[in-house]
Amino acid sequence: MDWTHNTIKFDQLPEEQFRSFDWKEEKPADVDFSHIRYLIMWYHKNKSRTIENLPPLSHLLYLELNWSNTHCFVGIDRFPGLKRLELHYCTKLERAEGIESLRDSLEFLHINRSKKLPLCPEFLQLRNLRVLRLNACGDIENLQFLTSFPRLQDFRFVDTKVLDGNLDPILNHPTLRSVGFLDKRHYNRKYDEIEEMLKEKRTTE
Repeated sequence: MDWTHNTIKFDQLPEEQFRSFDWKEEKPADVDFSHIRYLIMWYHKNKSRTIENLPPLSHLLYLELNWSNTHCFVGIDRFPGLKRLELHYCTKLERAEGIESLRDSLEFLHINRSKKLPLCPEFLQLRNLRVLRLNACGDIENLQFLTSFPRLQDFRFVDTKVLDGNLDPILNHPTLRSVGFLDKRHYNRKYDEIEEMLKEKRTTE
């Protein structure tokens, strides 16, 4: 998987490797997932509020869940080779339990619009992350946790509040080169200031 631009061009993937699946319209048992490497899942539901009812795919590289009712990541171990995980509008998500099973594989984590989800200890086990996006998620106490990700290059927390307001851990991180966030009155630095300082770091490499 090429992370040069962080964008997956689905229209250029081999047809047999990509599937967009609507839980309201289809049944997993009726679909052959054997060659799927990139999966987008819409409106997933499970009575247990987990993702344990997704089909096990040891070869899956990319999973995107949109509007799932899951409360946690229990069941994500069905995808032991997963490199990129995205969750959008999973508003019931409130725990990170289960995600630690991807500690050896996951490189890209994007969670968008999960306001009930705090920064959980399980996230800190994902030491291979290169991209972390926690947009419109629960408040973060501080950014000291960034030291848990020695390979991190891109970190975004748009519409997620850092309570202590200290953004210096971004500048102190040895590999971080790109950020995204909204300016807040209590933050000690503005976005434009941090972006300029990171730009200087990029140009001197």
